[in-house]
Amino acid sequence: MWKWYFDVAVLEEDYIMKREMKNLINIALLFCLVFSGCTDLEVPNTNAPDRDRALSNASDVEALLSSQFKTYWAMAQGPGDNVGSVSLALAAIAEVVSSNSANDGTQDAGEMPPIATPNQMGYNWGLCWRAPWLKQNRALAAIRDGLLSIEEQGLVITEAQRAQAFAKFMQGLFLGQIALLYDKGFVIDETVADVQTLELQAYGDVMKAALGYLAEARSIASANSFTIPSGWMGSKSYSNEDLVRLTNSYAARFMAQVARTPAERAAVDWNAISTHVSNGIVEDFGVELDGPGGVWTSSLKSFSSENSSISLPFIGPADQSGEYTSWENTTASDRVPFEIDTDDRRITDGTATGPGIYVVYRDFFTNMATRGTYFLSNYSNQWWIDIGETGYGFATDITVQEMQFLQAEADIRSGNAANALSIINGDRVAIGELPAATVDGVSGDRCVPRAVGPLAKASGLSQGACGDLLTTLVYEKRMAMVQVSTGSVYYDARGFGTLRTGRPLHLAIPVEDLELLGLEWYTFGGGGAGSSP
Repeated sequence: MWKWYFDVAVLEEDYIMKREMKNLINIALLFCLVFSGCTDLEVPNTNAPDRDRALSNASDVEALLSSQFKTYWAMAQGPGDNVGSVSLALAAIAEVVSSNSANDGTQDAGEMPPIATPNQMGYNWGLCWRAPWLKQNRALAAIRDGLLSIEEQGLVITEAQRAQAFAKFMQGLFLGQIALLYDKGFVIDETVADVQTLELQAYGDVMKAALGYLAEARSIASANSFTIPSGWMGSKSYSNEDLVRLTNSYAARFMAQVARTPAERAAVDWNAISTHVSNGIVEDFGVELDGPGGVWTSSLKSFSSENSSISLPFIGPADQSGEYTSWENTTASDRVPFEIDTDDRRITDGTATGPGIYVVYRDFFTNMATRGTYFLSNYSNQWWIDIGETGYGFATDITVQEMQFLQAEADIRSGNAANALSIINGDRVAIGELPAATVDGVSGDRCVPRAVGPLAKASGLSQGACGDLLTTLVYEKRMAMVQVSTGSVYYDARGFGTLRTGRPLHLAIPVEDLELLGLEWYTFGGGGAGSSP
């Protein structure tokens, strides 16, 4: 049933062709039945690739395997509409950005009250939901073909262990991303003899497989010395020791972010996460961008500009005027923008309209009031403004600071809260110029953050109360994670329980693929199945 689905040669346009071919086959079958003019009908697929011919030499296979990080980067950093990026839609669901432009599905993703994800045939912006599913499954099929070609044809790759370790690393990244974003997925690799036997697996099982591949990559890289050349993962080369560290850091991220609820997040093996963090990256990992039209781009970070809007609920917990509390207590259709009064210098310079380090006030709106005044915000996104203005610069995908926040969370959950203070207070004090948090959290007449809106949901604190230590960690971590990688804030928010009620906890398999796979339609969010409580 699934063989054609994992055909590495399938292009997106082929979906339309396959639906039309299916109709033609049905018509042909009808003619056979009605007129008894045939007893057997075979429609050959002349476009089907022959793996033995397409991947008949070692250099072709290595080129196939080494190119896969570009696909991962496209999904993690959202290089543009032509590829289909879910990055801005997830940022809108998490209420990091505010946009009622229909592009990239951001208006639908940010609606209040929240609506179900539009998993509809012909939905204009459906590519943003569908591309990560399609392209990453295709990439997994390509890796399978490459590894099978090596095995079946006895191809000799000069640095076979490097190719094997890198292939396992990529299998881990792709399946990890699928497990984070969708409710279920296929686990396909070179051990699957017949893809027609594949069954969909729940996200937890898909993530278990992803972590297994990362562990395989780590084992191979630990036992062999090699260099990953420039071009495989940006312009920089990496040693086998670097790859070991990367597998640890991505494993730590995936283990925490796969949780859909606070209960799932609390049940994570935080000791294992601490071990991965300890053996993980020692410097930020990413790519040096080569500018507009280049090979390595990041529309996710390029969204930082004067014309992009930060959602008021994202910065609202820093407000001391009470306006944000009033905003949350107002019916969504009647909400209007307000000016934030805060001591957090990342948001303002201390005056009502003065620029902060990451956020800048504007005297205009980029969203249309007719589509919902709750979208309106005077505050623009400046986190990655240099990349936003030029398209050049170092774009991170996973950072040392993110790993430190995971360790801080592990410390809090294990009863060692004092150990978490250094990371929580790092940027908070040095950049935000806020008073340091204590093991009890924050306090005072102008405490930041306050438990208001979605940030209050999982804290158990009364509306407007000063944040406890975990609430403060949530606030500080999301300030540090804006646009680092697709879904950075969204995945944490659902695990912390700070997604707005009714927001989707994950995505369904795209409707086009449900149809082609012969599965019933479904979706999540809007208060129905798979909604944040």
